[in-house]
Amino acid sequence: MFGLSLLRRLPPRLTANFFYYGIPVLLLLRFLVGTVFGVLLTSVTLYWLMWLAGDSKPFTLGQLVLWLDAQPTESKTAVVTSLLTVLGFLVAFHTATLNWKAEALANLKAHVAGEIELFFTEASRLIVDAQIYVRSLVEAVNAVQAQGPTFDAAFKVERAIEKAGDFLAVRDRLSAMSVEVHGISGRHYSILSTMWGASNALEECATAFTEMTKHMWVQLPSIEEDHPDRLAEFLRLVNVSECSNFVACCERNYGFISGTTGGLRGALLAPLVGFNLSSVLSLAGKRATFIEALAKVREVHRRGG
Repeated sequence: MFGLSLLRRLPPRLTANFFYYGIPVLLLLRFLVGTVFGVLLTSVTLYWLMWLAGDSKPFTLGQLVLWLDAQPTESKTAVVTSLLTVLGFLVAFHTATLNWKAEALANLKAHVAGEIELFFTEASRLIVDAQIYVRSLVEAVNAVQAQGPTFDAAFKVERAIEKAGDFLAVRDRLSAMSVEVHGISGRHYSILSTMWGASNALEECATAFTEMTKHMWVQLPSIEEDHPDRLAEFLRLVNVSECSNFVACCERNYGFISGTTGGLRGALLAPLVGFNLSSVLSLAGKRATFIEALAKVREVHRRGG
């Protein structure tokens, strides 16, 4: 809490400079004095500096062996036993710390992967529902224009008018999710930042999702039951160009979001699940689909989301 209080009182520019220039130095110091390899590197560096600039030169390895050999048997036993005890403790401590950190980080990554899956599964389902309804509007308009006031065309129009309320509920939820999607990256940035490109990939998915939600605000056919000419009013209210833009936007971004979030979840779950020969063989039968998914991800990424 002290660190947070301090950050709230410091000027933003000073805080940013501390994060960009001060924290790397602190991380280096923590590595040098807080890890086994860091302490070893520090000791070797100090030994080398004392050898170059010190008044009294430290023993070389050969001199140290000769000195130890000249000691009594009891001293030799005590030195060797102490070295083995210290080395054993360092190795055990280092191994236990690494295993604990790896397990804790894997559990955190699994939690983040679960939240990403939960959010984008719902988002994908709602986008598909919205896309199906908007396509039905276009199909109804095309049916009326091609067939006239036939039973089939009138049925499609009435069906589209009836389902407008369901689309409104879907659109309201998607509107709220277009704001929530940016919170996922913010809440889990500390975890995502430990993987190369993970945070950027999630932000690109959020941008693609936001683009779809911006195009979903098509005009709906809200028509009174006693309207004298419901078909003509339907044609007047439905903007085919808006509907087509929304459908095209969904087709352009849906595959990218599914592929990228799937890959991101796979990377997050890799410490727990991993990738083995069975995974490779399962992809072998889906080569064309896999290449198509990669092409969609690359296409959207190249145009900047």
